Amino acid sequence: MQESLFFLAESLVILQWGRLSDRVGRKPVLMMGVFGLALSMICFGLSKTFWALVISRALAGALNGNIGVVKSMLGELTDDSNMPQAFSFLPICWAGGTSIG
Repeated sequence: MQESLFFLAESLVILQWGRLSDRVGRKPVLMMGVFGLALSMICFGLSKTFWALVISRALAGALNGNIGVVKSMLGELTDDSNMPQAFSFLPICWAGGTSIG
């Protein structure tokens, strides 16, 4: 149930993260997402009830919706000569972080 809620929350807010990053900039949105995700993971670890777990996972999903912002930032920072290499690092970083975590 928590994983479904995580992905549901992520799918509901991913476009709003993109719109916000167009208005205020990519870096502040990415920083808000990272700090909020860290806070939700701390709340998840310190949860004592089932509903606290559910709420913290939904919050994590809502704050993890900034993957579109990361991809658009990579698109802006790269050109045609190094774009495939830059975008290939995203799944490598995801898999490495999952393995370490």
